[in-house]
Amino acid sequence: MKTFLNEVQIGLGKKNKKLNSKWFYDYQGSKLFEQITSLDEYYPTRTERKILSTYKNEIANEIGANAIIIEPGAGDIKKIGIFLNSLNKPKKYIPLDISEEYIKKISPNFKIKFPNIPIDPKGYDFTSSMKLPFKISSLENIIIFFPGSTLGNFEKKEAVQFLKLLKSKFKAKKIIIGVDLIKDIKTLISAYDDKKGITAKFNKNILKRINTELDGDINLGLYKHIAVFNKSKKRIEMRLKSIKNNTINIRGSKFVIKKNEEIHTENSHKYSIRSFKNLVNEAGWKISTTWVDDKKLFSVHCLK
Repeated sequence: MKTFLNEVQIGLGKKNKKLNSKWFYDYQGSKLFEQITSLDEYYPTRTERKILSTYKNEIANEIGANAIIIEPGAGDIKKIGIFLNSLNKPKKYIPLDISEEYIKKISPNFKIKFPNIPIDPKGYDFTSSMKLPFKISSLENIIIFFPGSTLGNFEKKEAVQFLKLLKSKFKAKKIIIGVDLIKDIKTLISAYDDKKGITAKFNKNILKRINTELDGDINLGLYKHIAVFNKSKKRIEMRLKSIKNNTINIRGSKFVIKKNEEIHTENSHKYSIRSFKNLVNEAGWKISTTWVDDKKLFSVHCLK
């Protein structure tokens, strides 16, 4: 498995420099993203929560009885609570997060709110090839809960592979998944470049981690957060733009960054209902039910 150091050295060594967005999420990055979800400009979280609340009984019917719910990239584990009490005798909830420190710190709150539902939080990078940190059986009613349009962070081929993995590795019977929809560019860019600058701090957190964890010497003040919409690929791209020539040193590796050069840190692909249907069909799934908000900003789907 590629480590943080390996991925950073490879990514910064490329002509078109890039860093994997999963490295945003140490404890501080997770807390920053929690702040982002409450911003006025960031419509995805509040819209998805409204959908989950409005259709919680229908979602519960799709999930069925005695479910083991696994949530990859669980974050603040708040969305699951919207419909959990509507479920029929759920067996267990397993939230997975790349930041073990974060997921272990917030899980006790879940136990207080839902004392009768066993929770088994794990620090786990769900994009890795590592063995699952728990045992599962294909005989169980295993449901993947994957909200937040996290699938949009994957390139299309990677998204297909991941959806296949949820069936083969995680033994999922169904997936409840949130997907952001294509909309006007102004709304999209505002969601990823807020006025308070929280998203900018979140984006720069990856540089901060390189400094603290990999002994880097990056001057964060030399980088500007930008968000652009790539029309041809139908995705928001977050980048860090260098405002002047500078050199980055990381454990014996040296990287020259020119003025106006950009480091690509995140993609967030947007879908139409049709394009998402085509994607899931390619991965061997079918859409059972689709729920959309009144303004058609966001969608939640049940795949089976």
